[in-house]
Amino acid sequence: MGRTTTFPYGGFQVKKNERAENSQTQSLAADEFRDYIRTCLDSRVREFALGYVGALILEEIETLCGKTGEHKRGRGFAHRGGSQRGSIVLDGERVAIQKPRARRNGKEVKLERYEILQDRSDLREHVERLMLAGVSTRNYEKTLRKTEASLGLSRSAVSREFVKSSRESLNHLNSRRFPEQTFWCIVLDGIVFGGSVVSGALGVDTAGNKHFPGISEGSTENADSALSVLQSIESRDIRFTDRVLVVMDGSKALEKAAREFFGSRAEIQLCYLHKQRNVLAKLPRKYHAEFCKRYKQAFSANSYEDVASEMRSVLSWLESISYSASQSLQEGLEALLTLHRINMPPKLRTSFYTTNLIDSAFSNPRSQLNRVKRSRPQTDQVLRWVGSLLLSQEEQFRKVRSYTHIHEFLNTFLDKKIDERISA
Repeated sequence: MGRTTTFPYGGFQVKKNERAENSQTQSLAADEFRDYIRTCLDSRVREFALGYVGALILEEIETLCGKTGEHKRGRGFAHRGGSQRGSIVLDGERVAIQKPRARRNGKEVKLERYEILQDRSDLREHVERLMLAGVSTRNYEKTLRKTEASLGLSRSAVSREFVKSSRESLNHLNSRRFPEQTFWCIVLDGIVFGGSVVSGALGVDTAGNKHFPGISEGSTENADSALSVLQSIESRDIRFTDRVLVVMDGSKALEKAAREFFGSRAEIQLCYLHKQRNVLAKLPRKYHAEFCKRYKQAFSANSYEDVASEMRSVLSWLESISYSASQSLQEGLEALLTLHRINMPPKLRTSFYTTNLIDSAFSNPRSQLNRVKRSRPQTDQVLRWVGSLLLSQEEQFRKVRSYTHIHEFLNTFLDKKIDERISA
């Protein structure tokens, strides 16, 4: 007979023979054993943490009152006042503990360590991370690693903590100053949710890093909403280069806001893809493939003269097919060729032809906001959600593609030698 080893698991024995007759049974036993080990380790770690917490509070009591059995009297010393039920925040949940009490001159003495352990700032961050990851208030309780002393959190408590945390994130996003950065490009766009439009600005600094300087809410993607974002940036003394590249879709409101804020400093680049969609919407379907081919070929030209010549050819071809499509391409055509006109290197252009820099950042907020069942336009709910999600997205940002060409480009774009330290 083969030798048998046993492992305790949940009150019964899991047997494992040296020669297992069934490999599936062996695999199941191994999985159960791993789960058992994880459960034991997690339980022991949390048990140790609670024991350590108790020791910290007891140490403070002994400092205030002396050790058990000692009767210290006199100025500055307190006396023990029994204990009461209390709770602390541990690993994203409320945990019940028996809190010792101290009194002095007939009044309760606050225990500093207990106050610190009750602080909900870490809990708030934990709740925000889970909510932004898609966990609803209804399902928050299921994500907790339960212990015997666990009190959990009600749905209303989770909601309150998220409101506080998301409001802090929104205020942080709209108040940052970026003292170490200088921005040379800004991408403007909006996200629609619950009848509201949140206008956002994504800035690119001289080192190629991307940041959200601010967001603003309006009923539509209008000039006032976009301008309020830019004015908020101005009030915080955020620095821009002498000339600024502004990338946007074909929105007249956004262009008006950019012109009003930056004036002659603005170089407007319309989104390549938005223009293509606008033309295709006016063009018979049988010509779509041919237009896309010609359109893409035109933009592959390196010099401004060449791309302008190619676009005139595309425009001439469109005029022979569809008047509406040709007018759509003609509108804002010069702003479509801005990157060629300002001599941006071809490798760097790929990041700024379109509004993808901000569109991709908005993709996660769009999907998460669709899960919100009840929007409240009379509150700051939409702004809080979008602000929190954008800050979360920003933590994952990489530098723009071919950022090593930015310094070389800016020397020409700004018509002067820029400080080497700016793009370091």
